[in-house]
Amino acid sequence: MHHSFSTFQTRGLRLAVLTVLATSGAAQAAERLDPIVVTTPMRMAQTVDESLHPVTVLTRDDIERRQPADVPALLRGLPGVQVSSTGGFGKQSSVFLRGSNANQLIVLIDGVRAGSATAGGAAWEFIPVDQIERVEVVRGPRASAYGADAVGGVIQIFTRGAEGGSTREVSAGYGRFDTRKASVSLGDQGEAFRYHLGFSHVASDGYDVRSDGDPDDDGYRNDSLNLRLGYAAASGFDIEARLLRAEGETDFDNAFGMPGESREDFVQQATSVLLSAPLGEGLRGRLTVGETRDERDTTDAGFDFQFDTRRQNVTAELDWETAIGQMTLGADYLEDRVSSSVDYARDRRDTRAVFAQLQSDFGPHRLGAGLRHDRFSDFGNRNTGDFAWGYRFTEDWDFRASVGTAFRAPTFNELYFPFGGNPTLEPERSRNLEAGLTHFRGAHALSVTTFQNRIRDLIVLDANFIPQNASRARITGVEAEWSWITGDWRASAAYTWLRARDEETNLQLPRRARDSLRLDLDRDLDRASLGASVIGQGRRYDDRTNAVELPAYATLDLRAGYRLSPQWTASATWTNLLDRDYETVAGYPQPGQAFNLELRGRF
Repeated sequence: MHHSFSTFQTRGLRLAVLTVLATSGAAQAAERLDPIVVTTPMRMAQTVDESLHPVTVLTRDDIERRQPADVPALLRGLPGVQVSSTGGFGKQSSVFLRGSNANQLIVLIDGVRAGSATAGGAAWEFIPVDQIERVEVVRGPRASAYGADAVGGVIQIFTRGAEGGSTREVSAGYGRFDTRKASVSLGDQGEAFRYHLGFSHVASDGYDVRSDGDPDDDGYRNDSLNLRLGYAAASGFDIEARLLRAEGETDFDNAFGMPGESREDFVQQATSVLLSAPLGEGLRGRLTVGETRDERDTTDAGFDFQFDTRRQNVTAELDWETAIGQMTLGADYLEDRVSSSVDYARDRRDTRAVFAQLQSDFGPHRLGAGLRHDRFSDFGNRNTGDFAWGYRFTEDWDFRASVGTAFRAPTFNELYFPFGGNPTLEPERSRNLEAGLTHFRGAHALSVTTFQNRIRDLIVLDANFIPQNASRARITGVEAEWSWITGDWRASAAYTWLRARDEETNLQLPRRARDSLRLDLDRDLDRASLGASVIGQGRRYDDRTNAVELPAYATLDLRAGYRLSPQWTASATWTNLLDRDYETVAGYPQPGQAFNLELRGRF
């Protein structure tokens, strides 16, 4: 599908505006929905309405309704989010949040930092979507709360647990490319003890992801385990242990078309223990001890590599209800370790940090502030902060504005890789300004946010492929998000306009489209449900020199469900219904249309 830039933008905006106008009248009579509570924006519990930082929440209901193939598919088209991938199931995927680089965001799994310490970024393609309870996407710099890398924002993934009562669930699915899926979830919550145990299996023969690579299908297999054990005392003391582990194998084609087997065996694991207890009137303490692992054994065109990283995290927090507002004080310790088949100049570093977050309400005014000090073992100290102000004009209109700083720490590969590291690198630094306006009208909500993020000391490769702090970037954007839920209808729209440019060359940053759009519409019937999604992106470039253009595209997905009995539900998805040909990484065509069936039972 080849659209010009202007045609894609005009049609997308027109469709979004018509959808809003067609439904906003009915929304006036709908009741306001219960507020959604989030914890990621300022490391404290608050509703989405109270947050001074834009946040999008995907619940378990959203996941089961949209039936995404994987986490990258779940995130595609959300406000400020763009995704690129080198193929289908289990192929390397990158998430760009607000136009920042894929390694300029923080990924948390149950409060513990995930991602590779060598390459940076998270292995989105390996996270089992069947074991996710909810996702919180916070846009904008959150370094004052979480430290290095929160330039574009923070995405936190919460695994499934026993909250809400007993769980007895099984599912099985089959689809194109001989894709097989199965999962089992068992859980219960008593007066004191609770547990949850989940297994999931995904396997697919895949397809040939490169026409100039090995002429074979590139398959994928992922087996995952999700375990949570918790105890809550009458005194308010609570402790919970969590484990999420995914392991398997994915095949791929060499990027240069070299012959030979290309395969990667992987392990992704996140373990944590969370303790929470009241410490007095208005005081509550929390302690999180966790570790994430990213283990890769790769065979690529006759060469073997092994990269294993471990990130150990300890966080102590004190939540304090003060006379001036809600405050969180805390300290972080993070240690990264690398074990590899190649010898790094250094294989360990640690970070110690202290932070404070405060949000206060004064009539229609809301104030938020954060400060943080990080001390790195290899490049010294960094201070970050932010300040936000919100004003509620009426019950239906809410304004917010903020300024914040952030930075990204160089990865082990950039600093110490034996064939191209640069130990003199400094962190990338950013400064962000934004303002937003939200309008509520019954169950209808419309939010528009504009922002500008300037990034200095951007790390790029020189002519000898050595990383240097040699560039600057300016990212300007507008995000519009609309939602409406009433009766049997549910609709949402998200549009992002983005101008992400390298200030040294005045060229567009690679793989970031100027326009992106997502529309979702669902209807619940007596025993059935129907839904559709339109997801599109404008043209973008695959390289820093803007020589390789990726055309604009739009896809249409359909979904349906039918309740066979009180316990059993059958569902189906038809993705890329119009069988559009498109790429998000040059040379790696995305899968065409695919039809998938699933049967799910709850007891």
